[in-house]
Amino acid sequence: MSPESPLRAPAVVVPACVEEGIGRNSPALAIERGSYEGTDAFLVVLPHPTDPSSVQAYVVDAACVGTEPPAKGKLLLTHTYARP
Repeated sequence: MSPESPLRAPAVVVPACVEEGIGRNSPALAIERGSYEGTDAFLVVLPHPTDPSSVQAYVVDAACVGTEPPAKGKLLLTHTYARP
């Protein structure tokens, strides 16, 4: 870690189709693959676009990963949370 950015972790890789489903290309703070209401999905946490005291969480259907031709992921849920 550098002293200029002590709270910065390395950016995590978000599959391109998931990023397209979110509609933002900001570096993700976290990503986790799991299940949402029975659907294989990714949870992606990004900095909030306008409020530095919040984060924006997105749940995107994972079915788009590895599809040919590439497809945009379906956004299942988004919500804003206060940063801890």
